[in-house]
Amino acid sequence: LIKLSSGHTMPQLGLGTWKSEKGEVAAAVRHALSMGYRHIDCAAVYANEREVGHAISEAIAQGVVKRSDLFVTSKLWNNKHAA
Repeated sequence: LIKLSSGHTMPQLGLGTWKSEKGEVAAAVRHALSMGYRHIDCAAVYANEREVGHAISEAIAQGVVKRSDLFVTSKLWNNKHAA
């Protein structure tokens, strides 16, 4: 675990969603959350954020996980930084 300045602890190990096939990433996220993963790693350039988000929403609605227990990380591509 990594201790953040907020006092929260974040898992170092998370499910990576890079190169996940369309239609398969949601199942992977749901399964990871059901197995105890609480860190999901994403990026806009992966183009699967909507599917990942739906899987997270479903898991929350089903009581598998609380949003307050999740860490969803992302990356900002260099050409997306403001000047």
